[in-house]
This record gives sequence, C-alpha cells and structure tokens, in this order.
Amino acid sequence: MLSLQLFSEMNNIRSVSDKSDKVKMILEASQKRFGLFGIEKTSMREIADDLKLSKASLYYYFPDKESLYKAVVEKEQAEFISNISVKISSITDPELLLLEYAGTRLSYFRTLLNLSRLRFESYSGLKPGFRESIRVFKESEKDIISKIFEKGISGGIFFIEDTDQTASLFLDLLKGLRVTVVNEKETLFIEQDEYELLLEKTIAFTNIFIKGLKFK
Repeated sequence: MLSLQLFSEMNNIRSVSDKSDKVKMILEASQKRFGLFGIEKTSMREIADDLKLSKASLYYYFPDKESLYKAVVEKEQAEFISNISVKISSITDPELLLLEYAGTRLSYFRTLLNLSRLRFESYSGLKPGFRESIRVFKESEKDIISKIFEKGISGGIFFIEDTDQTASLFLDLLKGLRVTVVNEKETLFIEQDEYELLLEKTIAFTNIFIKGLKFK
C-alpha cells in the first residue's frame, strides 16, 4: 500500500514538473513571436506551430491569447526586476546607483520588447489585467528607486521630501526620453546608433536630476 502511495506521489511530482517545463517552453516561444509582431499580429495557431503543438494543447495551458501575453509580460517583468537588482547590488554610492539603474534599465527595455510595448500602450485602453500588471511593475521599480533615494538621504547627499513621488517622476521622465525615439519608428527595435544616443541622453538627464536632488 505504501509503495503504491509512493508511486502515485512520484507520478504527481513528475506531472507537475512536466507541466512546468511545458509552460516554460510555451512562454519562451511566445515571447519571441510577440516581441517580433506584437499581440495583434500574432495568433495562437502560429505559436502552436512554432512549438509543433496542437492549438488545443496550447489552450490547455492558456485559455486565450491575452492570458498568454500577460504571462509573457510578467515573465519579462520578473526577469527585469531580478536582473537589475543583481546588477546594482554591489554599488553603495547612491549617485552611481541611480546612474547604473537608468543605464541598465534602458538596456533591458531594448531587449524586453513585450514589456516595452505594453508600457507604451495607452494605459486607459489596456485591459484590466494588463493595467494591473503594469501597476505592480511600476510599484516594484518605484520601490527600488525610493530605496536608492533613502540611501542618499541617510548619507546627507540627497534632500528629498517625498521619495515615492520623486521616484515616480524620475521613472516617468525616463519613459519620456524613450518615447522621443520610439514614437518616430514603426517598430520598437532600437538601432545601435539610436541606442547610443538615447543612452547618452539618459545619462545626461540622470546627472541633471541628481544635481536637483542635491540642491538644498
């Protein structure tokens, strides 16, 4: 009886593992196609064909295209927050932290096209699930920036009355810089020369912003 129970538990564990691997595979393939063509020009049939799956199998894991796209965006959000947190973890100077964050953020948004695309959509036009994903992501970013500000305040470097409000403003202005480049293009792909110019502007803006934070 015990051996049968153990066999059943092992099968359940294997089933969960197999399902997790399948979901990971679906998300990776969808991330590429959505990144290239966007949600409107991508069909579940195309994603299923990429994976050599039946469309029914794809719908078993994700009930519709919107839920799959949302999962892809949330995957990119998690990657972004995790990677950027590691990137700045060894830096203690708050000024360098802010500069590194701004530059690294631009680099990640250049490759995480689904996250970039969703953040450039009209917020009011997004479905509730997408709006909530973007809200949660912005809160995560704002929390990181606020902690950088707090580090600068405790060190007597920054003088900020409301760290949350200032962090939100900083992020909105960074987005505005990227809009000046992306709005003039048919795709979200940023060429190397465009990226270098945008990085130069981002660093210049961040330095100006830092000077404002130091003014007393």
